[in-house]
Amino acid sequence: MTDDDDVLMWYPPADITPSEFEEWAAGVFESARTSLDDITVTIHDRITGTDGAFDFDATVRYRWAGIDFIVIVEAKRHKNPIKRELVQVLHSKMLSVGAHKGVMFSTSGFQRGAVEFAKKHGIALVTVTEGRFLYETRSADHRPALTREEAKDFWNLPTFAGHYIEPGDTPGETRLTLIDTHHPEYVRDLLLSVPTT
Repeated sequence: MTDDDDVLMWYPPADITPSEFEEWAAGVFESARTSLDDITVTIHDRITGTDGAFDFDATVRYRWAGIDFIVIVEAKRHKNPIKRELVQVLHSKMLSVGAHKGVMFSTSGFQRGAVEFAKKHGIALVTVTEGRFLYETRSADHRPALTREEAKDFWNLPTFAGHYIEPGDTPGETRLTLIDTHHPEYVRDLLLSVPTT
């Protein structure tokens, strides 16, 4: 088995429609507005770069310390885990349009090779699941998983959530950070890469 065959996915994929996916991703970036001024999220943005025009699932533009930043976003609802090649394509698009950051959301997880490439090239990877899968119970009577409504009503869990994936400090180690609208500081620091003062 190669590193590319090693799939990084810990939770079941989200049962999410394309429009729900776009709304959730936009909402995640909009949540950073609480700690970042002049942020604009655009769904289905077309940008012309040095290699032609590209249609992005979303773009995020913000201003920090007098500098304008652009982040390009792609959302993948694939059956199979995302391979390194798709992340390489996103990197090429970043270079072509002069983006400062790229973010890829996936409902199917990522192969380890994709994660390693993303880390080296400043691309954020996020697996998307349902909030109800973030709460796990163990019971002798094999209770079914929470419904979306139960998760929201009883535990205040979001309908959808993501996990930012990055390699750890030691070989084979992987770190996950919860990404949702309740944690705008993670969105700002990990997905937008706002410079620290």
